[in-house]
Amino acid sequence: MTTRGWWVAMGLGVGLASTAASAAPRLEVAEPVHDFGTVEQGAHVDHSFRIRNVGDQALRLDHVKSTCGCTIGSLPGQDVAPGATAFVTVSLDTARLAGQTTKTVTVYTNDPDVPVQPLALTGTVRSDLVLSPTPLYVGHVRAGEPIRREILVRPGRPDGSAQVSLVETDGPAVRASIEPGPDAGTQRVVVDLPPDLPPGRFDGAVTLRTTSATQPVVTVPVFGTVDSDVAVLPPQVTFGVSRAGSAPPLDVHIRNRGRRPMSVTKVVAPPAVGYELTTVRAGVEWTLTLRLKDPLPPDGKVDTAVEIFTDHPSAERLVVPVYAIDRGRG
Repeated sequence: MTTRGWWVAMGLGVGLASTAASAAPRLEVAEPVHDFGTVEQGAHVDHSFRIRNVGDQALRLDHVKSTCGCTIGSLPGQDVAPGATAFVTVSLDTARLAGQTTKTVTVYTNDPDVPVQPLALTGTVRSDLVLSPTPLYVGHVRAGEPIRREILVRPGRPDGSAQVSLVETDGPAVRASIEPGPDAGTQRVVVDLPPDLPPGRFDGAVTLRTTSATQPVVTVPVFGTVDSDVAVLPPQVTFGVSRAGSAPPLDVHIRNRGRRPMSVTKVVAPPAVGYELTTVRAGVEWTLTLRLKDPLPPDGKVDTAVEIFTDHPSAERLVVPVYAIDRGRG
């Protein structure tokens, strides 16, 4: 082969390699957002999104994820050949929606440029009353502090006159009342959470009795988390695969984030775990140093817990799980 021929062959080889390397599936959605216009509350909105593969390799539609309460009518889980088309059908129940609404589902593909493709339904759901927010997520609140949130109620129609006539709650964890809103024709549902809620997640509901013939009863979920003043970090201790006597000690930090000083009154550890409690700041912070002790249990596994007792009313007993495996066993 001449020198010129060799370079031509090399160039052809590089060109073929480049073409092969650039081959890929390519997702194309002509209408990623579908406006369904205005519908009455309770109507079902159905739409099929058209997805086309404009690449030169098969497009894999792995799955479709919905976090909006939508129903996926057809889960693809299929390969779309180059030049071919597939459809993702989405159904939206508007029974619990009101006002301007946008709901999104997500398609996951093997397109290197578009591995995640959102598809959205947007429009207006007509109703007698529009509430915002719903549900009412309070978020993370500090134990011992009273919390107040509001739900705004406004007419859903230009000439609407429906209003909330009575507010009920499902228990003592949530209290609610109705007040005039900031604008004419609006109302404000004031939701109060008592300061003595115990730490942890809480769930409740506010039920609104209204003068609407189509929405006589509206229930609004209320939920959130009460954080204790006392934090234990990390919440569990894992020595991993180690050996008693050789595993390095691990620290657990106990912090009082409230205004009231507290004391750590006692620590209870199982036989396999030794500890040392050090006061960093009196009434505020401590370090609990844990170490593995000999002998470990016969099976070489530690699956136990250390208990920390305090005089804080919301954190009288704290439990820290402890895990380890003795690599010298078995």
